[in-house]
Amino acid sequence: MSRVRWFGPNWFAPYGLAPDWFTPGWVALVWFALGWFALVGCILLSAPVAARAQAAAPSDQVPAASSPAPGPPAAQPVSIDGFRSAHFGMNETEIRKAIEADFKLSGSAVRASDSPVERTHVLSVTVPELVPDSGKAVVDYVFGYKSKRLIEVNVVWSAAADPANKPDTLVHTGATLQGYFQAEVFPAGQAVANAVLANGGALLFRGTDPAGRALVLILSGPVQQDTKDHKAQMTPTVLSLVYAIDPAHPDVFRLQKGAF
Repeated sequence: MSRVRWFGPNWFAPYGLAPDWFTPGWVALVWFALGWFALVGCILLSAPVAARAQAAAPSDQVPAASSPAPGPPAAQPVSIDGFRSAHFGMNETEIRKAIEADFKLSGSAVRASDSPVERTHVLSVTVPELVPDSGKAVVDYVFGYKSKRLIEVNVVWSAAADPANKPDTLVHTGATLQGYFQAEVFPAGQAVANAVLANGGALLFRGTDPAGRALVLILSGPVQQDTKDHKAQMTPTVLSLVYAIDPAHPDVFRLQKGAF
């Protein structure tokens, strides 16, 4: 086999090799190895550069639009189910327990009566300061003529029940309650405020819940005609708040149509 004579410096002498005794195949192998190492080195050196270029280049992808943050849950419409612990549909025994729980009243403090016209049964109590800085109020719990269960609650502030219920006090108490009810959520078109009634009274608020149950707040009193300004003026003497389970069809005694 022919040999290739080496004319360069003898770098291989420390290893006991004579440079002039390499075969051509061995030389080709050496050059191949050197070329391979050079290629790998180029790849390794170019990788960080490419990565930096890719990072610096503008992206063609459009970032996904962020979804808006969820808002607060919608307020639920009010449910008119009675007054405090007294709920529509309760019987007399249950209402007496509710009265005791709410106002610590029992025995003779709970007065029973019957309506001779509507033939409903009524439990009544007198309660001081249901609203701060107001006079005493009379709370009537009305039981249906047929069902014998709670169908209505009437809360009445009047000068007759307590001289502290002066006109100004009744106006302030009514305004406080009106603001409270206006802050509640009623179905669209089911709340009315500040209307004048046919008898001269003031409808401070009326609201109906999704089930058709209603509350009504009315300020009333004698109406006098001002001869000078020709305007009617009402002097408040009664503030009434009514909770009713079915104001359109109350469970009260009615003569049947066609009876007379």
